[in-house]
Amino acid sequence: MNILTENKKSKKSDIGLILENLKLAKQYADQGKLPQEDLKKLIEADPTPQKKFVGWMAKIWINEKPDFDDLRNTIEEYNTLLNKGKIKTKDINAFKTFKDLHLEVDSINKSGEGISNKELENDYDVIIDNQDLYIASPHTHEASRKLGLTKFAFRDCEGGKDSAWCTTYKVPSHFNSYYYNNNVTFYYIRVKSPELINKLKEAFPKKYKAMEVVALAVLNSGEIDGYDGLDKQLSNKDIKIFTDIIGIS
Repeated sequence: MNILTENKKSKKSDIGLILENLKLAKQYADQGKLPQEDLKKLIEADPTPQKKFVGWMAKIWINEKPDFDDLRNTIEEYNTLLNKGKIKTKDINAFKTFKDLHLEVDSINKSGEGISNKELENDYDVIIDNQDLYIASPHTHEASRKLGLTKFAFRDCEGGKDSAWCTTYKVPSHFNSYYYNNNVTFYYIRVKSPELINKLKEAFPKKYKAMEVVALAVLNSGEIDGYDGLDKQLSNKDIKIFTDIIGIS
Protein backbone atom coordinates (compact mmCIF):
# COMPACT_ATOMS: atom_id res chain seq x y z
CA MET A 1 0.00 0.00 0.00
CA ASN A 2 1.91 3.02 -1.25
CA ILE A 3 -0.11 5.83 0.36
CA LEU A 4 2.86 8.19 0.69
CA THR A 5 3.83 8.54 -2.96
CA GLU A 6 0.28 8.20 -4.26
CA ASN A 7 -0.90 11.13 -2.14
CA LYS A 8 2.17 13.11 -3.07
CA LYS A 9 1.67 12.57 -6.80
CA SER A 10 -1.65 14.38 -6.61
CA LYS A 11 0.10 17.43 -5.13
CA LYS A 12 3.23 17.59 -7.26
CA SER A 13 3.71 20.88 -9.03
CA ASP A 14 3.43 20.99 -12.79
CA ILE A 15 6.72 22.47 -14.00
CA GLY A 16 5.14 24.14 -17.02
CA LEU A 17 2.57 25.84 -14.84
CA ILE A 18 5.24 27.03 -12.43
CA LEU A 19 7.26 28.53 -15.27
CA GLU A 20 4.18 30.22 -16.70
CA ASN A 21 3.27 31.80 -13.38
CA LEU A 22 6.85 32.90 -12.78
CA LYS A 23 7.19 34.41 -16.23
CA LEU A 24 5.87 37.86 -15.36
CA ALA A 25 7.96 38.15 -12.20
CA LYS A 26 11.09 37.03 -14.08
CA GLN A 27 10.38 39.57 -16.81
CA TYR A 28 10.42 42.31 -14.19
CA ALA A 29 13.77 41.01 -12.96
CA ASP A 30 15.19 40.79 -16.48
CA GLN A 31 14.06 44.37 -17.14
CA GLY A 32 15.88 45.58 -14.03
CA LYS A 33 12.65 46.56 -12.27
CA LEU A 34 12.98 43.83 -9.64
CA PRO A 35 16.28 42.83 -7.98
CA GLN A 36 17.01 39.11 -8.10
CA GLU A 37 17.14 39.02 -4.30
CA ASP A 38 13.63 40.47 -4.10
CA LEU A 39 12.39 38.00 -6.72
CA LYS A 40 13.74 35.12 -4.64
CA LYS A 41 12.01 36.47 -1.51
CA LEU A 42 8.70 36.81 -3.33
CA ILE A 43 8.91 33.28 -4.77
CA GLU A 44 9.57 31.90 -1.30
CA ALA A 45 6.70 33.92 0.16
CA ASP A 46 4.16 32.60 -2.36
CA PRO A 47 2.37 29.81 -0.43
CA THR A 48 1.14 27.94 -3.51
CA PRO A 49 3.10 25.01 -4.97
CA GLN A 50 2.56 26.43 -8.47
CA LYS A 51 3.72 29.92 -7.38
CA LYS A 52 0.58 31.29 -9.00
CA PHE A 53 0.59 34.54 -7.00
CA VAL A 54 4.19 35.62 -7.52
CA GLY A 55 3.57 37.60 -10.73
CA TRP A 56 0.94 39.73 -8.99
CA MET A 57 3.12 40.03 -5.90
CA ALA A 58 6.05 41.26 -7.99
CA LYS A 59 3.90 43.94 -9.64
CA ILE A 60 2.62 45.13 -6.26
CA TRP A 61 6.12 45.08 -4.80
CA ILE A 62 7.48 47.23 -7.61
CA ASN A 63 4.61 49.72 -7.66
CA GLU A 64 3.74 50.02 -3.97
CA LYS A 65 6.59 48.60 -1.86
CA PRO A 66 4.29 47.35 0.96
CA ASP A 67 5.74 45.97 4.17
CA PHE A 68 7.11 42.57 3.17
CA ASP A 69 5.83 40.70 6.23
CA ASP A 70 2.39 42.24 5.75
CA LEU A 71 2.38 41.18 2.10
CA ARG A 72 3.47 37.63 2.90
CA ASN A 73 1.00 37.20 5.77
CA THR A 74 -1.90 38.61 3.76
CA ILE A 75 -1.11 36.36 0.80
CA GLU A 76 -0.99 33.30 3.09
CA GLU A 77 -4.32 34.27 4.64
CA TYR A 78 -5.86 34.91 1.22
CA ASN A 79 -4.69 31.50 0.02
CA THR A 80 -6.17 29.79 3.09
CA LEU A 81 -9.52 31.54 2.59
CA LEU A 82 -9.43 30.74 -1.12
CA ASN A 83 -8.81 27.03 -0.49
CA LYS A 84 -11.71 26.98 1.97
CA GLY A 85 -14.08 28.65 -0.51
CA LYS A 86 -14.47 31.70 1.74
CA ILE A 87 -12.91 34.34 -0.51
CA LYS A 88 -15.07 36.40 -2.89
CA THR A 89 -12.47 37.46 -5.47
CA LYS A 90 -10.95 34.19 -6.67
CA ASP A 91 -8.58 35.71 -9.26
CA ILE A 92 -5.84 37.59 -7.44
CA ASN A 93 -5.15 39.64 -10.57
CA ALA A 94 -8.54 41.31 -10.08
CA PHE A 95 -7.03 43.20 -7.14
CA LYS A 96 -5.54 46.39 -8.52
CA THR A 97 -3.70 47.29 -5.33
CA PHE A 98 -2.40 45.56 -2.22
CA LYS A 99 -4.89 47.62 -0.21
CA ASP A 100 -7.76 46.05 -2.21
CA LEU A 101 -6.56 42.55 -1.29
CA HIS A 102 -5.97 43.49 2.33
CA LEU A 103 -9.44 45.06 2.64
CA GLU A 104 -11.21 41.94 1.32
CA VAL A 105 -9.29 39.57 3.59
CA ASP A 106 -9.82 41.87 6.56
CA SER A 107 -13.51 42.27 5.75
CA ILE A 108 -14.08 38.51 5.67
CA ASN A 109 -12.28 38.04 8.97
CA LYS A 110 -14.25 40.82 10.66
CA SER A 111 -17.54 39.49 9.32
CA GLY A 112 -16.97 36.12 10.99
CA GLU A 113 -17.02 34.35 7.63
CA GLY A 114 -13.34 33.51 7.80
CA ILE A 115 -11.71 30.34 8.99
CA SER A 116 -12.29 29.66 12.66
CA ASN A 117 -9.51 28.27 14.82
CA LYS A 118 -11.56 25.10 15.27
CA GLU A 119 -11.75 24.64 11.51
CA LEU A 120 -7.99 25.10 11.24
CA GLU A 121 -7.38 22.60 14.06
CA ASN A 122 -9.51 20.02 12.28
CA ASP A 123 -7.91 20.53 8.87
CA TYR A 124 -6.18 17.16 8.57
CA ASP A 125 -6.82 13.90 6.75
CA VAL A 126 -7.04 10.62 8.62
CA ILE A 127 -5.30 8.22 6.25
CA ILE A 128 -5.59 5.07 8.38
CA ASP A 129 -7.36 4.44 11.68
CA ASN A 130 -7.55 0.78 12.62
CA GLN A 131 -6.32 -1.58 15.32
CA ASP A 132 -2.76 -1.46 13.98
CA LEU A 133 -2.15 2.15 12.98
CA TYR A 134 -3.32 5.72 13.19
CA ILE A 135 -1.97 7.92 10.37
CA ALA A 136 -2.92 11.56 9.86
CA SER A 137 -1.75 14.24 7.43
CA PRO A 138 -2.15 17.86 8.67
CA HIS A 139 -2.81 20.78 6.32
CA THR A 140 -2.44 23.66 8.80
CA HIS A 141 -0.14 24.49 11.69
CA GLU A 142 -3.13 24.47 14.01
CA ALA A 143 -4.00 20.91 12.97
CA SER A 144 -0.38 19.83 13.29
CA ARG A 145 -0.16 21.24 16.81
CA LYS A 146 -3.46 19.68 17.86
CA LEU A 147 -2.34 16.27 16.60
CA GLY A 148 1.03 16.65 18.33
CA LEU A 149 -0.63 17.34 21.67
CA THR A 150 -3.24 14.58 21.37
CA LYS A 151 -2.93 11.59 19.05
CA PHE A 152 0.87 11.81 18.76
CA ALA A 153 1.90 13.12 22.18
CA PHE A 154 4.99 11.15 23.18
CA ARG A 155 7.66 13.20 24.93
CA ASP A 156 7.39 13.53 28.72
CA CYS A 157 7.01 17.11 29.87
CA GLU A 158 5.78 19.00 32.90
CA GLY A 159 2.13 18.16 33.38
CA GLY A 160 1.96 15.31 30.87
CA LYS A 161 3.17 14.61 27.35
CA ASP A 162 3.70 16.66 24.23
CA SER A 163 5.38 16.26 20.83
CA ALA A 164 9.07 16.81 20.13
CA TRP A 165 8.48 17.61 16.43
CA CYS A 166 9.11 21.26 15.60
CA THR A 167 6.09 21.26 13.26
CA THR A 168 3.85 20.85 16.34
CA TYR A 169 5.36 23.72 18.35
CA LYS A 170 3.26 26.73 19.28
CA VAL A 171 5.21 28.96 16.90
CA PRO A 172 3.87 28.26 13.35
CA SER A 173 6.99 29.18 11.35
CA HIS A 174 8.43 25.65 11.13
CA PHE A 175 5.28 23.99 9.80
CA ASN A 176 4.36 26.88 7.51
CA SER A 177 7.84 27.03 5.98
CA TYR A 178 7.87 23.31 5.22
CA TYR A 179 4.27 23.01 4.07
CA TYR A 180 3.64 26.24 2.18
CA ASN A 181 7.08 27.30 0.97
CA ASN A 182 8.61 23.88 0.27
CA ASN A 183 5.49 21.82 -0.52
CA VAL A 184 6.30 19.15 2.09
CA THR A 185 3.51 16.70 2.98
CA PHE A 186 3.57 15.33 6.51
CA TYR A 187 2.32 11.96 7.70
CA TYR A 188 2.16 11.44 11.45
CA ILE A 189 2.10 7.74 12.34
CA ARG A 190 1.29 5.98 15.61
CA VAL A 191 1.83 2.24 15.81
CA LYS A 192 -0.89 0.74 18.04
CA SER A 193 -0.97 -3.06 17.84
CA PRO A 194 1.27 -5.25 20.07
CA GLU A 195 2.14 -7.32 17.00
CA LEU A 196 3.63 -4.39 15.10
CA ILE A 197 5.29 -3.03 18.23
CA ASN A 198 7.01 -6.40 18.72
CA LYS A 199 8.28 -6.21 15.15
CA LEU A 200 9.65 -2.74 15.88
CA LYS A 201 11.33 -4.11 18.99
CA GLU A 202 13.06 -6.78 16.91
CA ALA A 203 14.17 -4.32 14.24
CA PHE A 204 15.10 -1.44 16.57
CA PRO A 205 15.96 -3.01 19.95
CA LYS A 206 17.58 0.13 21.36
CA LYS A 207 14.99 2.67 20.24
CA TYR A 208 11.78 0.82 19.46
CA LYS A 209 9.73 2.86 21.97
CA ALA A 210 10.55 6.06 20.11
CA MET A 211 9.58 4.34 16.84
CA GLU A 212 5.99 3.87 18.00
CA VAL A 213 5.41 7.48 16.93
CA VAL A 214 7.02 8.62 13.68
CA ALA A 215 6.69 11.67 11.44
CA LEU A 216 7.38 11.14 7.74
CA ALA A 217 7.93 14.15 5.51
CA VAL A 218 7.45 13.58 1.79
CA LEU A 219 9.48 16.21 -0.03
CA ASN A 220 8.55 17.82 -3.32
CA SER A 221 11.21 15.65 -5.00
CA GLY A 222 9.46 12.51 -3.75
CA GLU A 223 12.20 11.72 -1.22
CA ILE A 224 11.15 10.91 2.34
CA ASP A 225 12.59 12.20 5.60
CA GLY A 226 11.65 10.61 8.92
CA TYR A 227 11.79 11.48 12.62
CA ASP A 228 11.03 9.31 15.63
CA GLY A 229 9.01 10.35 18.67
CA LEU A 230 12.04 12.09 20.18
CA ASP A 231 12.64 14.02 16.95
CA LYS A 232 15.74 12.02 16.05
CA GLN A 233 16.20 11.89 12.29
CA LEU A 234 15.93 8.43 10.78
CA SER A 235 18.28 7.08 8.16
CA ASN A 236 16.91 6.01 4.79
CA LYS A 237 17.52 2.42 5.85
CA ASP A 238 15.50 2.87 9.05
CA ILE A 239 12.67 4.54 7.13
CA LYS A 240 12.55 1.58 4.73
CA ILE A 241 12.50 -0.95 7.58
CA PHE A 242 9.81 1.00 9.41
CA THR A 243 7.52 1.41 6.39
CA ASP A 244 7.98 -2.27 5.49
CA ILE A 245 6.94 -3.28 9.01
CA ILE A 246 3.78 -1.16 9.02
CA GLY A 247 2.97 -2.04 5.42
CA ILE A 248 2.92 1.32 3.65
CA SER A 249 6.13 1.14 1.59
